[in-house]
Amino acid sequence: MKIKPKQENCNGMPYDFFDQNSNSICFMLSGTGYSYEKPVLYYSRLLLLELGYDVIQINYSFEQQLFEQEPQAISNMVYSVVNPIVEHCLRTKPYTNAVYIGKSLGTLPIIDFYMQQSSLIPTRYILLTPLLSLDHTMANLLDKQAFLAIGTADPHFSQKKIAQLTTLDLAVFDGLNHSLEDASNMIHTIQFCESLFMQLKAYIQKNGPSISM
Repeated sequence: MKIKPKQENCNGMPYDFFDQNSNSICFMLSGTGYSYEKPVLYYSRLLLLELGYDVIQINYSFEQQLFEQEPQAISNMVYSVVNPIVEHCLRTKPYTNAVYIGKSLGTLPIIDFYMQQSSLIPTRYILLTPLLSLDHTMANLLDKQAFLAIGTADPHFSQKKIAQLTTLDLAVFDGLNHSLEDASNMIHTIQFCESLFMQLKAYIQKNGPSISM
């Protein structure tokens, strides 16, 4: 779906706005080295556009020193640059529902803040390779509702921890790494990618209101 984004800025933080004049919005938060043009986020954007959402891609970047802090401090920092854009977009247009999609680093503010807050509109959360090895991440996920995708070769994967997340919609892929790829088999990667987006589309359509544009 070829929609040229508007290049916007809020408080000095750039973001891309894919405007379909929709009443539904998706906020996308990328990983540290996993950009919006890499497969999982690229196809996530295409899926949400196909389903009729406006899409916001927040183009943050951080100095390497940030990652020497405690995990909660890192999460706070990402939230502090993301949230002004989220609040601005939700103020300037009467959206009736929202989706947050995070990849790795981008899942931290979703799990630690947005999933812990009350939302004025129906909101869903999509967590791609969240950092389950972090204690506070697991604590904040318990008894919550979200879609979570991870591979068994991801260093943050733990079968014991996955078993505790009984309220989440889980997509666990055998042998996939932190990029949701099988580094030794490209065909398997493509097959897993198809399965992921079939599950993700079903989750959004099952749990979300009908979309009107």
